[in-house]
Amino acid sequence: MPGISPKLPLVKDPVDGFLLTKSYREAIKQNFKMLMLTSPGERMMEPDFGVGLRRFLFEPFDSFVFDDIEEKIYEQVQEYMPFIEIVNIVFNDPQTEEYENLLGIQIDYFITPIGEMATLDFFPS
Repeated sequence: MPGISPKLPLVKDPVDGFLLTKSYREAIKQNFKMLMLTSPGERMMEPDFGVGLRRFLFEPFDSFVFDDIEEKIYEQVQEYMPFIEIVNIVFNDPQTEEYENLLGIQIDYFITPIGEMATLDFFPS
């Protein structure tokens, strides 16, 4: 089966040359993850692209920071991925002993062109 785009990180594959995403759902999830992890100014020719989660690394975990992250996610999705609709964004409670000082985010979204729900998780392991 032909692929849609290379899977990241790049891994050699004897069949396709590199591992490929094989479905639109998988490609959209990968692109959404890159949108979240890319810092503004990092992508050539697109200086405003990216949520830039790293910039929140040493911020205190409070409702103001969560609101800033959520606002940035909605803004970036509207600009660069308008074909998805964010249904829910959930932050873990970083004050629990299990996740002390670690931020986790779960984003549930609807992919309009293919009519499917999907989830993107950023939780500490």
